[in-house]
Amino acid sequence: MPNSDVSKQKRIAAGIIGMLMIIVMLFSAFYISTETGHDCIGEDCPICACVQQCENVLHKIGGGLAFIISVIAPVICAIICAILFVSDIQKQTLISRKIRMNN
Repeated sequence: MPNSDVSKQKRIAAGIIGMLMIIVMLFSAFYISTETGHDCIGEDCPICACVQQCENVLHKIGGGLAFIISVIAPVICAIICAILFVSDIQKQTLISRKIRMNN
């Protein structure tokens, strides 16, 4: 049974690292999209330097795949949130709450 504990820990660590990579890609793509039309002050523009770093991160992680994931990931997150809160959205009735209705 010790191997199952180690493999479970590895799966959890891999899941956390994967989620962190997705978050980094999302924030990098979001920053690039928001700061694309900024007022550049010239060669030493700090915003241009940050945009360049975000582009480097996206290219190193996977290039086109990073852009696709950064577009699809918010949709998937919204679907997961909707699934988690579907019980709150559904109307509660006496029958769904299993309340006996006597005359």
